[in-house]
Amino acid sequence: MTEPSATDLLAKAGSLKSTIVAARRHIHSHPELSFHERETATYVAAQLAPLAYDLRKSAAGTGLIAEIGEADEVIGIRADMDALPIQEINEQEYCSKNEKVMHACGHDVHTAAAIGAATILSELKKEGKLKGRYRFIFQPAEEMVNEEGQSGASLMMQEGCLDKLKALIAIHVHPGMPTGTLGFRNGTFLAACDSFEIIIRGRGGHGAHPEDTEDVVVLACGLVQNLQTIISRRKSALSPAVLTIGGIKSDTYRPNIITDKVSLTGTVRYFDESLSQFFQNEITLAAKALEAFGARVELEYKRENPTLFNDVSVTSTIKEVAISMIGPDKVIDLPLELGAEDFSFYTKKVPSSFAIVGCAIEGSPREIHTSTFDIDEDALVYGTALLCAGALRLAKHAVAEA
Repeated sequence: MTEPSATDLLAKAGSLKSTIVAARRHIHSHPELSFHERETATYVAAQLAPLAYDLRKSAAGTGLIAEIGEADEVIGIRADMDALPIQEINEQEYCSKNEKVMHACGHDVHTAAAIGAATILSELKKEGKLKGRYRFIFQPAEEMVNEEGQSGASLMMQEGCLDKLKALIAIHVHPGMPTGTLGFRNGTFLAACDSFEIIIRGRGGHGAHPEDTEDVVVLACGLVQNLQTIISRRKSALSPAVLTIGGIKSDTYRPNIITDKVSLTGTVRYFDESLSQFFQNEITLAAKALEAFGARVELEYKRENPTLFNDVSVTSTIKEVAISMIGPDKVIDLPLELGAEDFSFYTKKVPSSFAIVGCAIEGSPREIHTSTFDIDEDALVYGTALLCAGALRLAKHAVAEA
């Protein structure tokens, strides 16, 4: 029984391109926010139903688990499914049909590539060429956490999505890398991530008489500036970190009203996980300082994701697969990245690797988390092939070790 090579699998993924593209475009056209991916999960299940997978819905609400093959140990492939609260302004026929919801981070690509990989594994099984057991984890809510501070990864782990896994892999597209390239990094790769919300309350009033108020807009503006000094003056410059205020809003929006409430939301990213408590303490001190000016301050601080650690053995294995598939000149060694991903929770429990797939549209720069994000759809072929070939190689190693 001849095992398909990495180049064979790339060619197979290429032959399925129209199917994978159609899946991506359907998902892109019908984006759903975190914890609301019902139609997406239903669509994925419908694509996998004819492929001889054992399917089960996740108690996380909108997740899906699909398994195929036989073995004591399992190789996992994870794809995230949720979209972002962004209004898409592209003019492609497959643009979002849901107002103010958009796949601006490529999760539609990850899900479609996983469907493609699942299709190839199913075909290998029908041909009697599939060795090993494979589990696809179609995960909700990578972008957000619930009221208890849990994202989709945490919820699916609680219900056993990692049971018997020997290794786990995932991909993420990157519009800053050329299509046809694949990126890898051993060890620590992505940052830990915390989020916070600060509510500032004070006496409002008429815009003509600020002396009769505690102007919380002015106080909030000062706080935004002061928070940046945590990075520049309170933390060692030798430890990379970033603090971003992603939004600020008042309860009123009129030129002649001084509001009585302003809310701010932000994130901190870092690699030294001891900094989480440091940032919480420093942000609390900066916010509470506003009480000296008569304001009342509330702070909610959430620890979201730990650092993402790529297992050296798993990463080296799928990197070798990539080199044999596309050549060493198109395989990129990646630097540390202050982006964050809840795949990091899995990496704490199971040997895992998170790879990057180039998806740049030549001559048309795009960025993730923006209203114009899009991809060169050839990237779907490379993502599909890497997931499939990587999983097969990992399963072969698992059998050899046994």
